[in-house]
Amino acid sequence: MTDRTLDTFGDGDSANNDLTPDAVNIARCATTCRAPDGDGTSWASPDKDWGLTTQRPASTINTSAGRVHKQQTRWVVDGDVGEYVEQYATGVLQIPATYGEFSSVDTRVTFVDGLADSYGFGIDAQALEKALRVLTGGGRYTASKYSAILCGKQPWILAGPEGTLLCSCMPVERPENPYTRELRTPETTLQIEEQNPEVLTGAAEFAHLLSDALGVSIETIDYHSTARDEARHSFVAEEDKFTIKASDLAQLHGLTTDPSVIQATVCRGVQPPNGGDPVSVQWDGPEHPVGYLDEGDVVAGYEFAWEQPDESLEDVAVVREYRITQNHSRWTVDYRTHRLTSVVP
Repeated sequence: MTDRTLDTFGDGDSANNDLTPDAVNIARCATTCRAPDGDGTSWASPDKDWGLTTQRPASTINTSAGRVHKQQTRWVVDGDVGEYVEQYATGVLQIPATYGEFSSVDTRVTFVDGLADSYGFGIDAQALEKALRVLTGGGRYTASKYSAILCGKQPWILAGPEGTLLCSCMPVERPENPYTRELRTPETTLQIEEQNPEVLTGAAEFAHLLSDALGVSIETIDYHSTARDEARHSFVAEEDKFTIKASDLAQLHGLTTDPSVIQATVCRGVQPPNGGDPVSVQWDGPEHPVGYLDEGDVVAGYEFAWEQPDESLEDVAVVREYRITQNHSRWTVDYRTHRLTSVVP
């Protein structure tokens, strides 16, 4: 088995990119200037955000569409907006012709995150209207002179004659037409409602482990959430379904599947967490390889760590052996700790 990186998942959001070539040109012509004081609105001193010089509101801004908090909207004072858009842009939103038409704007999910408290992050009708009211001061506008450019999980851009805003994505609920992206494993390519890279890495590893250890061929991946807003992914085979929390999948991210990597690292010396001289630790390797089926558990990977057992006053070096295991109707990720006793100062 090989370690997987983000290259496993292709080129990110570009697979669902509706960005037009004009968006970068629009951004390169975006107006940057000091934020205007007035109508009870004041702005803080300029600061740096995402390579752009911006000003945050000094306090919450009240608009007819609702309150705009300080962290939601920043006025772009200086910087290359075109370069920012060229690097991050994933789509463009049309601005409604009047404020009364904002209710027709569909929620756009820009980043599906199984580790978030909501389905993901994005922009909805209220967020777009509030930003436009901040930019225009709430007055009349000509829609063709304004552009909203989505930038994935990074703040989105609203540009118009008055200036340019950098707006944070907000938590959004699952839309009627969910966003999916490709998840490639050594065995197949699947569609998954997820964009968090840690969860994606874990999902690819989980699907591979099911195939390698249990001989299961995954056909689809379904998304659902619990009453506690815990995102879960169900890996569906012909006769079985393997449901696991996104947070458990994230634990599989970054695990070492090749024991020799840990052996080579620890023998060269590792730094104790409380300081002091590096120590050399010896590890003879695992009892079972990754993919081994042990009484229903599947060995998933290894991780070097320092732990402080209850019976010890000092941290001890350990290797954690992670496993996926079935717990009633769902699967979980857990680990067993193997203490390393051969420590040479």
